[in-house]
Amino acid sequence: MTSQEVRQYFAIVDDQHDAEDPLALVRVVEGAGPIGAMELNADSVWVWTTLPERIAAGEVPGRAVPITEDAAARIRERREEKIAFRYSFLVDDDDPADKPVGILREWDSTESKFVYAETYRRDRGWNPSDIRQNIERGSNLWARLVPADEAAVRRYIESGKEAQ
Repeated sequence: MTSQEVRQYFAIVDDQHDAEDPLALVRVVEGAGPIGAMELNADSVWVWTTLPERIAAGEVPGRAVPITEDAAARIRERREEKIAFRYSFLVDDDDPADKPVGILREWDSTESKFVYAETYRRDRGWNPSDIRQNIERGSNLWARLVPADEAAVRRYIESGKEAQ
């Protein structure tokens, strides 16, 4: 996210779903127009959506309730609990100690043979990534991947929170 980019989050609710357990979760980049609307899909990935416009036009039932970024993160984390992530640490290619500088997590799409991937950097959080493909084709010369388990990944993330 750039320093000028402002994101707003909305829980899509109805009579059976509240902001803690919404029908959908939407984020909108302020000033980006229709291309700035993203919905969290079933695989916990942000994808482009027209849902806000369809709700406003009365085409889709429900209403958008503003929520905080922290509330949106909690909703995404609950969805992620159902995902079987595969983890690797990102390490500098020339580091014999394999000290992590980030994390790669990958998971399979529920609707296709597509594999999702995100990298975690302490200064940026989780962001979409194609680093594995770049390493495999030789276009990434700075990093290599070292397999990791979920417990080691959690310790790495928590150690960064303590240092802040």
